[in-house]
Amino acid sequence: MIQPQSLQPIYLDANATTPVLEPIATKVMNAMMNNFGNPSSAHITGVKAKRLLEETRSLGRDLIGTQTGELLFTSGATEGIQTAVVSAISGYLENEHLKYESPVLLYGATEHKAVPNTLVHWNKMLGLNARILEIPVDNLGLLDHHFIAEHVQQAVMICTMAVNNETGVVQNLTALEETIRAVNKNAAWLVDCVQALGKIPLVMDSTSIDYAPFSGHKLYAPKGIGFLYIRSGRPYTPFIAGGGQESGMRSGTENLPGIVGLKALFELLKSDDSAFHSSTQLQAHRALFIEALNDTFEVVSYHSELALSVATTINFSVPYLTSKEIMDLFDAVGIRVSGGSACSAGATSSFVLEAMKLGHWECENAVRLSFGPADDSEFIAMACESIRSVKSSLQKMYLRGCGESKSMLPNCIGLTQLVYGSQSCWLYVTENSEAFVYNPIERIIPKLSRIILTQDLKCKAILLKNDSEEQKYARNNLLTSLGQHTLSDKVQSYNNQKWALVEERGNDTVSYLLKVRGKSTVRFSEDVSTCLFSRELTCSSKGASFEFAASEKNAAQPSLVGCNTIEEAKLWLSDTEAKILDVREQTEHDASIEHIKALFELSDSSRVINIPRSRLANAFLENELDANMAYLLICRTGTRSKSTLQALTVSGFMRLENLNGGLRWIDSAKLRLFRGWACTFTNYN
Repeated sequence: MIQPQSLQPIYLDANATTPVLEPIATKVMNAMMNNFGNPSSAHITGVKAKRLLEETRSLGRDLIGTQTGELLFTSGATEGIQTAVVSAISGYLENEHLKYESPVLLYGATEHKAVPNTLVHWNKMLGLNARILEIPVDNLGLLDHHFIAEHVQQAVMICTMAVNNETGVVQNLTALEETIRAVNKNAAWLVDCVQALGKIPLVMDSTSIDYAPFSGHKLYAPKGIGFLYIRSGRPYTPFIAGGGQESGMRSGTENLPGIVGLKALFELLKSDDSAFHSSTQLQAHRALFIEALNDTFEVVSYHSELALSVATTINFSVPYLTSKEIMDLFDAVGIRVSGGSACSAGATSSFVLEAMKLGHWECENAVRLSFGPADDSEFIAMACESIRSVKSSLQKMYLRGCGESKSMLPNCIGLTQLVYGSQSCWLYVTENSEAFVYNPIERIIPKLSRIILTQDLKCKAILLKNDSEEQKYARNNLLTSLGQHTLSDKVQSYNNQKWALVEERGNDTVSYLLKVRGKSTVRFSEDVSTCLFSRELTCSSKGASFEFAASEKNAAQPSLVGCNTIEEAKLWLSDTEAKILDVREQTEHDASIEHIKALFELSDSSRVINIPRSRLANAFLENELDANMAYLLICRTGTRSKSTLQALTVSGFMRLENLNGGLRWIDSAKLRLFRGWACTFTNYN
């Protein structure tokens, strides 16, 4: 596989947070070390600090287009939202002339959770007890203006956002204002502008937006600083009481270093030779990313219209890979993106995409790629190169027309476990390219059919764990995807010189025995408690559920602490002459083998074995692992390797260690971040 020029991380999760740009960081450090005064102090050091604060406020007002509105410094967008909601509800409750018969609080269905959660909390705590209504969006992510017009007359507050943080969809604030103000001129209108600054033009004085929270760390300023715009004359209640700082609007000593960071950011945004690229250039960068994604994965679904979204956000899914698999693969080549599935495949779903009425797969397996408006063309090109670098690994399993011979088939010959959520589907492939599927799962049919079709396999049987309609439906959909319509729904007894498949039915159970000559017997069944043979492997739908007969299980499990650092791991490798067992998928392994060799200071890869967690059962069948050998288990996070360690321990392996935390911790400790601007990081290890 062609490695990218650098294994240093390519950070593409700018919507979550951004690094502090060097010119901003320099001024922040200067404020901490030199201009460190308290803005409330009367002496010259305090006066200088106060001047910096007010200069920042003036620049911020100018940047967002207001001369009359207040600009209040906060700790970030969440505090800004709290302040706005408390102010709006308190203002309504204190206004004797404004009382609705049935008050409501409105918020967009795709809002950041900070908004509805805040509305629920303060609606109860302040005793408003209004109805809280979610404004629907269409399949483009745009708010339903008819719904707003129908309900806004009784609205104490309406909360929308300028730019969505997951999809990048931009709301038409002008049309939205017309809809709101045509019915209710008094409703407090909050617009979340966190993802808007530096990406779309803002002129607050030309709108009736009442509150707009902003956050510094989303655009290269430090964490812990933000600001809230408040339209002149609108209700305001201090959220933090105390010493009366910020003219009594927000007590507590001001975060001057953070405010200076905002000042440096504002100056960059207003500069003629700004580091921030034009909308045209950002669209060109997005086009390069989309071209790289299409070239790499061949089939990609994009979840927002380009014309309706900011160029810096790309939300997509691949029909044959979960979001976790994409993130794992990208991580292997140093690419950092955000996925809708945070912990395990199919475990969570994007409420934003659900509101847009996208399919289950897209909602559960969306990936968000977001870059910064200051990322330069060199960085974008390097990122696209890194994306393309995974294609050769994908070709071995998923991509058509790669021009390779059948030598790729060993990657799927034998037994493969395909996991989705808490369910496992099993694929067995013979050396004659015959495929048997146990427990077809509807959500992974695109993956399963792509493997079968790409590898030119012949599907001989689809084995159902039971006679449920769900299993039959999944079976029929798989057959349709494969273009097969004549496969019998009755499992026959298949015999071959090397293997045989037999169906066994009890009163309430069904089992399928795959007897492989000279190897363990594979038993597909939901009854994992009964092993008939001393070397019988039982595969069920219950996750990674495969067990050897009880007579061979290791009752006395060793106490394994694991290696917490790369130094500990290298020392253990040296003392035991162990091999490194990489349990990541082959695509991940191939993408980072040179990185692994460098980390463990290996001259070649002879001491590195790749047996994916999904192929562990097959490794038992093929006797690929030696119970007397010492193995250091590694993966991206330490989770898959720990699970593998537990399975190996139960099966009699004693000389094992896990690299706790996985390769991700080593990446962050050893490598520097490449950016368009130079950033210096200190290694504290």
